[in-house]
Amino acid sequence: MRLRFLGIALLLASACAAPRVVLPSNPPAVDTPTVTIPAGPILFEPEQLIFPPEDFPLADAEVARDAPVKSHGWERQFVTPSSVDFRWFTVRLFVLEPDVSGPRFVAENGCGAVQWDETPTSAELDPPLTGEAARACRYTFRDGSRALSLTTGFRNVGMLLTTQPRRTEMSDELTLRWLSALGQKQIAIIGRVMTVASY
Repeated sequence: MRLRFLGIALLLASACAAPRVVLPSNPPAVDTPTVTIPAGPILFEPEQLIFPPEDFPLADAEVARDAPVKSHGWERQFVTPSSVDFRWFTVRLFVLEPDVSGPRFVAENGCGAVQWDETPTSAELDPPLTGEAARACRYTFRDGSRALSLTTGFRNVGMLLTTQPRRTEMSDELTLRWLSALGQKQIAIIGRVMTVASY
């Protein structure tokens, strides 16, 4: 009787000591716009369109960089210290000439369009359906870490979204679904700005 009791106690202690695995987080839901976005090219400045911090879907995300990039481009980087899945996200948005389409931007910006402090091994991946066209890349670094990017476009706006997963449980496919959801949210934000300005 006593041995059986001790065995049960040991089993319970072992079960309690087992690490709890946190499942990877699913990407945020994307709301379908209920208004018609005005026709025509997008003529706003990129800083008027870039993802607002209050709309970012991860709690406690902080803006680490918020600055122009090249001509008619803007970069906003969010660090996510409390996320078990991601270290950071970067959204780059470019307002192109009115006759330059989103698909053309995507076609002209492959994996080499992202610059890193070191030269990673890059591979093009199958992208989720996003915007008018999409292209996805994975970058693997010497220390084994990886980052993923998704390039997409809407009308004459080009977007490049990049992130670094914290753990292997956040697969490439799931990470790209996150980037796709953020890209679709960014497109919805552009539509919202255009719609409000048209009133």
